[in-house]
Amino acid sequence: MVEHKNEWAHKGCSILSDDWRDTTVQKDIVNFLVNSSKGSIFIRSMNVSEVIKDANLLFKVLNDMVEEVGEENVVQVVTDNASNYVKAGKKLRALIFFVVILE
Repeated sequence: MVEHKNEWAHKGCSILSDDWRDTTVQKDIVNFLVNSSKGSIFIRSMNVSEVIKDANLLFKVLNDMVEEVGEENVVQVVTDNASNYVKAGKKLRALIFFVVILE
């Protein structure tokens, strides 16, 4: 993991998010990976079965992931193209743009 984090700081990285439904156990799962020139690395899965996957929740989860990886390291966030992810992505982009302008 240390080698990957060094690569993120040196060349930047992408956060990858994908959700899916495990029909066997009836759970909604969101997976998070980080990709860089070093390769992809799995960060975590979240069970979101008990919460509504609306744009506000997805924004919070994605923003937390950006902060964990390091906002200065993230080049892009890649998600599903469902409307709730599109809205969350727009909120995230607006926040990051606002933070960059203020710095």
